[in-house]
Amino acid sequence: MQYYERKAVEYGADPEMIAMMQGGFTGAIGILECGEGPCTAFRFDIDCVIVNESNEESHVPYAEGFCSTNSGLAHSCGHDGHIAIGLVFAKLLAQSKERLKGKIVLIFQPAEEGVRGARAIINSGILPKIDFIIGGHIGLSMKSSDSFSAGCYGFLATDKFDVKIYGNAAHAGNSPEKGKNAMLAAANMIMSLYAIPRHSDGTTRINVGKMASGSFRNVIPEYAELQIEVRGETDELNKYMYDSAVSIIDGIAKTYGVRYEIIPAGASISAESSKELESKVKAIVESLGIYDHVVSRAQIHVSEDFTLMMRHVMDNGGLATYLMWGSDIKNAFHNGNFDFDEGTMVKAVKTLYAIIIGLG
Repeated sequence: MQYYERKAVEYGADPEMIAMMQGGFTGAIGILECGEGPCTAFRFDIDCVIVNESNEESHVPYAEGFCSTNSGLAHSCGHDGHIAIGLVFAKLLAQSKERLKGKIVLIFQPAEEGVRGARAIINSGILPKIDFIIGGHIGLSMKSSDSFSAGCYGFLATDKFDVKIYGNAAHAGNSPEKGKNAMLAAANMIMSLYAIPRHSDGTTRINVGKMASGSFRNVIPEYAELQIEVRGETDELNKYMYDSAVSIIDGIAKTYGVRYEIIPAGASISAESSKELESKVKAIVESLGIYDHVVSRAQIHVSEDFTLMMRHVMDNGGLATYLMWGSDIKNAFHNGNFDFDEGTMVKAVKTLYAIIIGLG
């Protein structure tokens, strides 16, 4: 962590502020008190993705000089856009406080990509009682910059976990029978995990995103590590995928005579937006006249730990929704050539400002 703290200071961050973030406390929450009225929270995710950003002239961020300066790390999911939206929105709120009512909470949340940040913020106890909570994302299933969704459904529950596999090293030529090949066990786990049957009750997903193993060509690998995620349309379907994965891992470990441990790396739940809040937001945004196509809700095909915040607020009597600002997307999300229509951010700020005025 100290490496990234130094990098932040080199890029111009306040050293005193960075010192307060030691240990990974990189989120920020701002609260604006505006007298009597509801408590409305807005969440903006701020983390990047582990991917190399393109250095081709056809990639606009590279050609115009604002692509990632950190090798292997890039905002290829639009969260840099979310940060910009949140900061401009915050400035507008501060400039027009006299027009606002109630309490406004701005949550800049880290670690969405690993579905770890929302749970940490909730468990910190720092959030006040919230009447309305609103999150959102650029693009996703709204692929036109003239489209907007006031809510979403279909969030996939997910579990992220690492598997560490321990075998026994041996000379591959002289005494191969004395080895326990952790790499071979890991490879067979990968192939078998992708063979988990799909489920008739709904959508399921599995992905092995990383494998690391081995030391040299004539050494039987004694260690391997897998980074795995499962997803399900419901919490029950996600559990089906997770339980099936664990069963496969256990069986193959026994077959190859290796040991293993499973280390949780993040989790989130399924959810859908509150229809009452969707209706309010849809009417507010339609009145702006900045989108040709405004819908109440759109299906989403990803996992999001904002669902934990949604559930937290709903369980305490509040309403929650997840907006989708349509955008013309270049290439795929989590790809080094990812880019979005920057005009999307201007519209997003306008929608948020109209919503806070309308809900107050």
